[in-house]
Amino acid sequence: MKPRIPPHVPVCGALIAGMQVLVYFGTRALPPLSAPHDWSLPPDRAIPLIPAWIAVYFLAYVTWVTGFWRNLNAGRTRAIRITFAYGAALLVCGLCFVLIPCTMTRPEVPGEGIFPALVRLLYRIDEPGNLLPSIHVLASYFCWRGLAGRREVPLAARLFYLAFLLLVCLSILFVRQHVLVDIPAAAAVGEGAFRLARVVKPERFFPETKQHLHPRR
Repeated sequence: MKPRIPPHVPVCGALIAGMQVLVYFGTRALPPLSAPHDWSLPPDRAIPLIPAWIAVYFLAYVTWVTGFWRNLNAGRTRAIRITFAYGAALLVCGLCFVLIPCTMTRPEVPGEGIFPALVRLLYRIDEPGNLLPSIHVLASYFCWRGLAGRREVPLAARLFYLAFLLLVCLSILFVRQHVLVDIPAAAAVGEGAFRLARVVKPERFFPETKQHLHPRR
């Protein structure tokens, strides 16, 4: 008999996906409160456009599904905490997007082939805004951070999500989708949200039902 998916997993997963869509696209519908800032540093201007890195950029979406799935299946308490933490982190991101809007200058995309075509597609569908902090880095940070230190998770899996987090950080730079400061900002927001969830203990506001505690046989 296949193990039943805990009821909190799809609920928390839907909340995580919904909050991300709401924050990223909802803030774009709001009028900017100030002129957008360009936080590019001198090293940013020296980073070349390498279209092949668009593969990592898009593959990140797949790792988010698998990473959050692993985290949400680690028990009800962990699932509620990571959902709360991600929501808090997205709230901070949304405030940053509205209060300190950012922009950047994108280069022309030379060449033909699948990778340059995908970069041009990304540039068409995603205007250079909502940069600081990087949600791409934030989501990948959560996938890794939620698994780090958990000995019951295979070491290979933990190393995979750490490696992919680092690859995502490089990809957003090499496809010229973000600037350097967006990376530590995302990591700081993510870590702060994780620590907040430990203090708040949001699971205490969602007590388990008797049916959940004593499932039918």
